[in-house]
Parts: sequence; structure tokens; C-alpha cells
Amino acid sequence: MLKTAYSHKKIFSFPILFVSFTLLLFYSFTLAHAQDRLPLVVAPARQQMAIDPGESQSSIIKFFNESIIPVSGTLKAVDFIVSGVEGKPILLEGQTGGGKYSASTWISLPYEKAAIPSGAVLTVQFKVNVPKNALPGGRYVAIYFEQAGANIRATTTPVQSGEMTITPRIVGLVNIKVSGPVTESASVREFSAPGFAEFGPIPVTLEIANAGNYHITPQGQVTLSDFTGRQIKQVALEEKNIFPESSRIYDIKVGSRLMIGKFKLTLNAAYGETGQVLTRTLSLWVFPWKLALAIILGITIIILSGIKIWKGLKGKQEKLEAELKEEISEVEELKEKFKDTVSSPKP
Repeated sequence: MLKTAYSHKKIFSFPILFVSFTLLLFYSFTLAHAQDRLPLVVAPARQQMAIDPGESQSSIIKFFNESIIPVSGTLKAVDFIVSGVEGKPILLEGQTGGGKYSASTWISLPYEKAAIPSGAVLTVQFKVNVPKNALPGGRYVAIYFEQAGANIRATTTPVQSGEMTITPRIVGLVNIKVSGPVTESASVREFSAPGFAEFGPIPVTLEIANAGNYHITPQGQVTLSDFTGRQIKQVALEEKNIFPESSRIYDIKVGSRLMIGKFKLTLNAAYGETGQVLTRTLSLWVFPWKLALAIILGITIIILSGIKIWKGLKGKQEKLEAELKEEISEVEELKEKFKDTVSSPKP
């Protein structure tokens, strides 16, 4: 009896152990997956502030913990620049007060370290203190939360020395405009398209460079018109921030699949607070010569085939007419012979 009870207990315990092991394995996998990525979201990801020299202004940035585990780490403000036509920000680690677009020393954070419970939000109220002697223009700061003690697959961030560091962090960008006369200067570095194309849409490459001291967001469109000036298509420029001493590339496609003739592309864009204008034009030809050649070849084949068939039918008709004439001639000869035989006197 005791042995039977022990056997039942053993059989009953096995599913419990199996389920417990499965749950433990699932929890371990979930935990490892949660630690394998940065489980934070920042809002706003980008914000703009306009402050007078000698004044201060406060703002808020929030970090959301979407993981199932609490996250702890450090808060920090660093300068950033934007280089390259992709517009990717580069954090200037270990540098303070350097560069004419620097403002990290103006930022006051309420604390350096923080912990965010699972599913919670960390609200950080920071303050920007602009010196009285600050020159007008743009300043660019990144405020980030860097998770501590986690094995995270993170992107690499180039630093000023050229080395690469692994940075498990989430970043919010702050664009500060110091009030005053701002230099706004931009130019079209490239506006190009193929001079000849078989089919549309036409690929257009546009590069706009910013030589001012504050970032700009050009707005406008590229217009496609035919040789009569009639507008065919208009494509609006994608909204992109172009930071000082950098440029951005716009990849645009305009027009339909089938187009024939000479066309003109016109750029009309405006930027800055004063609405300065950027304009460019270029011409191109579109003709589907391969398709046209195939159509001409097909028509030629059809015509030649028709001529051949017509000649064949005509030859057969002439042959039939000749045979018919020959038969008629034979019939006439037979008629003459028969007539002579009938008309001759009997002996």
C-alpha cells in the first residue's frame, strides 16, 4: 500500500516538475531576451528651445521602460554634431565647452543616476542656462539614459577621437536657438538627373548644404513639366533638418512609367525664418527606344508576312487563271472538232 502511494506520488510529481522546469526556462529566455536589447523609449526624441542670452528655461524629457525588469543607469548631457549626408548625430563624448555649437555645460540635470521600474516612466526636468555672452545661433545637446550592468546589443557611436564605443543608451536630442540675428545661408550642391532615360519615374538627386549657424528645414517641391510648360507631376521635398556646416541628400522619383519627349525638372524650395529661396532647373529626354524598336520590328514583320502571304495568294490565283484558260482553250478545240464532225456530209 505504501509502495503504491509512493508510485502515485512520483507519477503526480513528474508533471509538476516538467511544468516548473518549462516555466523557469521560459522566464530565463524572456529575461535574457529583455536584457539583450535596450528596453527604453524616449519622448520627445527631438525638441527645440528658443532662449535669450542670459536667460534660463526648463523642459522635460521622458524615458519609458517597456521591459519586464527594472532598469537602472546614469543620465548625462553631451554635445552632438551632425556630419555626412545621412544626417546621423555623433555624440561628442568626454568633451565639454568645445565648439561653437556646444551647450552641454548649459544643461542642469536633477540627478546623475536613476532607476526605472518595469512598465514605468522616468520624467526628467532639466534646465538650460544660457550665458549672457552667448552668440546667436544654434546649439545642439543630447540627453541620454545609459543602462548599467547589462549585456545589450547596441549600436556603435563614433567619438571625436575616431574610436568606437559600445553605447547601450537611449538618446533625446535638444536643439537650442539662442535669440539674436542668425546667419541663414544655404545652397544647392547638386541637382541632377539622367540626361536621357527610357522610362520613368525619373530619379533625381538633390543635395542642399547649410552654411549658416542654425539648422534649417527646407520646404518645397520638384516639378516635372513637358516641352510646352504643362505641369506633369510635382513631388514635395521630404522634411529633413540640415545642421550647420553639413548637407543632406534627397532621393526623389518623379513622373510616370511611360513618357515620351523633352521634359524639364524645376526645384523650388524655401528655408529659414526669412523664407530664402533655392531654385534650379534642368532638362532631359525620355524615349523608350527599345520598346519603340520592338514595336517597329513587330510591325515590319507583320507587313513582310502580309506581303509574302499576298504574293503567295496572287501566285496561286495566276496559276489557277492559267489552268482555267488552258481548260477553256481545250474545250473550244473540242467544240470545233465536234462541230466539224457534225457538219461534214455523209457518203
